Amino acid sequence: MNHTFLNYLRNSTFWALDAIKGGKIKTNLKDIEASLSLDSFESLKEKNHETLSLLLDIAVNETEYYKHLIGSQTLNDFPVVNKNIIKESFDDILTKSSKNGKLHTISTSGSTGIPFSIYQNQSKKIRNTADTIYFAKQAGFTIGDKLLYLRLWNKKLKKKRVPAFLQNIVQINIEDLENRKIEKLINDLQKDKSPKGWLGYPSGLEKICDYLDSIDSKPIDCNVKSIIGMSEGLSYHVRSRMWYYFDAPMVSRYSNFENGILAQQKTNSDYFAINWASYIIEILDFGSNKPVKNGKLGRIVVTDLFNRAVPMIRYDTGDVGAMEIVDDHPFPVLKTVEGRKSDILLSTHGTMISPFAFMGIIPKYPEAKQIQFIQTDASTYTIKINIDVPFYQEQELVKSFKSHVGHDAEINIEYVSEIPLLNSKKRKITRNLYTERNSSRPKEKIPHS
Repeated sequence: MNHTFLNYLRNSTFWALDAIKGGKIKTNLKDIEASLSLDSFESLKEKNHETLSLLLDIAVNETEYYKHLIGSQTLNDFPVVNKNIIKESFDDILTKSSKNGKLHTISTSGSTGIPFSIYQNQSKKIRNTADTIYFAKQAGFTIGDKLLYLRLWNKKLKKKRVPAFLQNIVQINIEDLENRKIEKLINDLQKDKSPKGWLGYPSGLEKICDYLDSIDSKPIDCNVKSIIGMSEGLSYHVRSRMWYYFDAPMVSRYSNFENGILAQQKTNSDYFAINWASYIIEILDFGSNKPVKNGKLGRIVVTDLFNRAVPMIRYDTGDVGAMEIVDDHPFPVLKTVEGRKSDILLSTHGTMISPFAFMGIIPKYPEAKQIQFIQTDASTYTIKINIDVPFYQEQELVKSFKSHVGHDAEINIEYVSEIPLLNSKKRKITRNLYTERNSSRPKEKIPHS
């Protein structure tokens, strides 16, 4: 049977099943489209007002944690929470009405922070599905097309053969990316001309590009329509190589397990379009709960408009970013998503430096298998290098690094046989041991640009 026809059949079946169940995914998708096609932020906030009011009413009337806020009118009346607070007060934050309903458990491994589980109600799960369809479409992907899904596939996450076939998902395990298997994957893709899309860790996609570089490959003719990077920062280097080899623009998606898709890059720009249809996002100061000015780095704080089992109101994600207004988008956007605070290095003068600055250094040294930049103290840094051949550009690397952190920095070079992966098989390019070490001390304002 023709692969393209099978894709069409999968798409039609998906929407037919949704219609049989009441068309809830379609209804949510239309609502998302209506929200994100409005021409002003004021119109969007007015549309979201009823949904936000309902969420706040549920929180104060159905939870022990928020009941003292009965009568509060605005989001600013509510405290900022984080993973620790939610874990410690979980039973008090869980809504009374949800305890007898159908709930879905969402868990994170804790590989980049604290192991964490929350509940989502059924309508929140449906909303997440609609969000996924909307943002996949924005990147060029259509439900039913083949999805080349590159991530860590452990026993808990791996889909069984029949569901994976029905959903048209090719599960590519990041642990299997050695040359022989990449060669087979590329050969299989070239034989399959049906529409398809990539979704995966940029570090894994980079390995595929490294292999294609090593064989002096030409662009791969395999009908890729979309490429989405997730869970890690996306460098211009990886983005441009994926575009070259698979002839489709690559974008980065900002999401987390506990909420869903928060923002995604547009194909023709570097900023992240925020999912204002399902979330309210604030950028708050590091030392207080006051909003920072547009363009300034701060804590990314999320209010999930649709989780009515565990209200996540003003939830500090642990990530750092900056918001701005741009001419070609009607709503505020995320100018940058820098990752977790523990991934961000400080200059010798205390200024935050984007991990993307260091991503730009690494492609200059292709002979190195891995490079990691670590801050160990206020002005002391270590560069770990995994390399199989003599490295003659050590001083050049140090000079390039100092141009970002400060010429008065003390730099140590450490040659290693391997830079450990996180449990999730993601790799950190930067790590700030200085910030991690001080995170348990009383909070004080961190200098930032």
